[in-house]
Amino acid sequence: MSSAAENRHLPFHELIEECSNMLARMDTLQLNALIERFSAEIDSRQTLNYLVDGPSLLTYLISRHVVRPDNLSALIAMAEVADRSDLKQIIGRYCHSPSSSSHPKDMSMLIDNAFAQVSEGIQNDWRNLARQLTLAEFDIANIQASTSNDQQLAASEMLDLFRRRRSHRDLVRELVTALRAIKRFSLAAKVDELVNAVPAQYA
Repeated sequence: MSSAAENRHLPFHELIEECSNMLARMDTLQLNALIERFSAEIDSRQTLNYLVDGPSLLTYLISRHVVRPDNLSALIAMAEVADRSDLKQIIGRYCHSPSSSSHPKDMSMLIDNAFAQVSEGIQNDWRNLARQLTLAEFDIANIQASTSNDQQLAASEMLDLFRRRRSHRDLVRELVTALRAIKRFSLAAKVDELVNAVPAQYA
């Protein structure tokens, strides 16, 4: 008999975490089948080198907006190609509800301002910051290639990618921690001001 926890709807980030854990147990044949299935989305041989397991492929597909909260068709295809009925069951527990996860407009504006300040101030340190924010190396390589050494643009794209993968609740806290880790304390202090301005239920 299923427990209440098993029957509850999953938030997107929990869905991805559970799917990633299951995909980590795939064998090489299943991984190769998945890579072949999504070959049209893999933009270079360099990217292919980073796709060493199921979770890295899933992370890549999220970064390319192939897997999104409002479109799980690629995730379902992964479950079918990998022949994982348990993965399909997990996907079935996910319920996309944009209104339930939204935050006030002023919250988004505060984050916009903080991220703009970081984009302008981080300069050549954007790669170090990206690694502290746990972005994948293929993401960093793709951003660098697509921005033609424009450091501010690269920083902006990197932060946009980070923002798409986190909830509002985690964004500011993780960014401040990462800035401190690379010793960009003045930028961390600027972003920290945002934390103090955000109502407790969103911080």
